Amino acid sequence: MKLTNEQIAIIDQTLMDKGVVYEEIKLELLDHIITDIELESEESDFEIAFSKAMLKWKRELEEVNPSGKFAAPRIVMEKFSSFFKGQYKFFFPAAAIFSFLIAIITTLYPEGLVYNTVKLVFYSVYFLLSLGGIISLFFISKTKSKTISGKLIQKSRWLLVLQFFVIYMYSNSYSSLYRHYNNEPFLGKFIEWLMPCYFFLIACHLIMIAVEHFRVVKKYKLV
Repeated sequence: MKLTNEQIAIIDQTLMDKGVVYEEIKLELLDHIITDIELESEESDFEIAFSKAMLKWKRELEEVNPSGKFAAPRIVMEKFSSFFKGQYKFFFPAAAIFSFLIAIITTLYPEGLVYNTVKLVFYSVYFLLSLGGIISLFFISKTKSKTISGKLIQKSRWLLVLQFFVIYMYSNSYSSLYRHYNNEPFLGKFIEWLMPCYFFLIACHLIMIAVEHFRVVKKYKLV
């Protein structure tokens, strides 16, 4: 059974009516449903084949949290959660390793030049990542296409702004006095870098989410 453009439009609208408004999920589901219908025999009726296909995806299209602020089909909620699944479990150990390495470097090479260079490079990259996140947010807000990653970036706007406060607070803290830092025990140096490294990794994660949005837009040639 070969579907017409009108029939494909009916499937597309049905998915949107069920809350599948994010392009990457909708287009993926649309492709699966079209394939399921077209595998039916030539004599099959479109309405019957369409009903069978929708029944197959019933669980994924079931609305989750219908009485809450954010009600969405199960497949959408699972996609949202996949972006953040285990991220906090990963970020803190990764930040601990990152800060441990920086503390080792500045302990092994206690010269002021090394400390200032490490700090300059770290906060310069951190600033560029945060700025990239804000710029990405601006362009994403201008696009009409809805994606899961784009929605996540828009919901994280407060976190993007917070990054600049973190950069200002930690880069200008009392640890900028090299004499103080150099007299700190290793544990003190480690702790001092822990939170900046944690927020640095969050900034990296937000950039990755923004990149995913633009990848989806490019892949499906969205506007």
